[in-house]
Amino acid sequence: MLEIITPENSEKWNAVVQSMKEYDFYHLAEYHRLDTTGKALLFSFQHETEAFAWPVILRDIEGTDYKDITSVYGYAGALANVKKPSKQAIHLFQETIKAYFTENRVVSAFARLHPLFKNQTQLLNDWGEMAEVNITVGIDLTLPEAKQKSQYAHSLRNDINRLEKEGVQIRQAKTKEEIDVFVQIYWENMRRVNASENYFFPTEYFYDFLATIPSHLFLVYYKGKAMAGSIFTICNGIIQTHLSATKDEYLVLSPMKYVWDKIRTFGVEEKAKYIHLGGGYGGKNDTLFEFKSQFSKHRFIFKIWKYIHNQAVYEQLAANKLKEKKSSSSFFPLYRE
Repeated sequence: MLEIITPENSEKWNAVVQSMKEYDFYHLAEYHRLDTTGKALLFSFQHETEAFAWPVILRDIEGTDYKDITSVYGYAGALANVKKPSKQAIHLFQETIKAYFTENRVVSAFARLHPLFKNQTQLLNDWGEMAEVNITVGIDLTLPEAKQKSQYAHSLRNDINRLEKEGVQIRQAKTKEEIDVFVQIYWENMRRVNASENYFFPTEYFYDFLATIPSHLFLVYYKGKAMAGSIFTICNGIIQTHLSATKDEYLVLSPMKYVWDKIRTFGVEEKAKYIHLGGGYGGKNDTLFEFKSQFSKHRFIFKIWKYIHNQAVYEQLAANKLKEKKSSSSFFPLYRE
């Protein structure tokens, strides 16, 4: 049986998500309400004692009466209430979702899977295409403190000690004024790395995120001035460093090393299981990935899933796009490049 739940019914949505074996803040109704690219839906599927939940964004395809499915920003994907779902339940789940796609004129579907959740790939096996994008970094907070710190790169430990000697201070942001400070740092950071437009979240996004998602904002100060900050979430034992940024003038001091070390300490105190630091920009093993790698030797595989439900319509939409751009691409879905 398939039930479609909208984020307006957040109590029911979250009750379904929280009944799953694993979940993160990316799956919550409140986070999906922040998405403005389409209509957020939760596919809630039940077969006897097995249940699956899949939060998605249903989008209109401009100029047509067709639609497609995508993920929210971050790591979402389908969830199960058991560690190893049965093949029968998986098959029924997939066929039920395909029927929904047909009925609602869905051309294609895309999902970013959660690197920490191993059973997500089982739900999508033999359906569409699964691809490994890159490696992400995580810190196991269940290890003894000494073991966690032993995985720090030598230069990382030295830089943290140096920052402490310089007298930098961490504060948890409590006011809109403090959030505004971080927003300006974040926007400056995005301009520096030439980030695409969709990374320039409006100020209201930061207010709403911190007010509705289980999250915190840490700011690090030096001589009374904010140098850097990080918005991180803590949900179901998992900490995600969601948005982090450093002011240009303080890059040489690497204050984010100090911020993330304090987030790690906070996570230990809160009895969280993991900090997931993510990977590089756009799935690349770049300088950002190298920076994150200094914190831990734990690695996870980040995968995406792609599925074309209506091949004929997809090819026509893609052909029209390629004709406009006069190019070819591996972007998915191609007609949205």
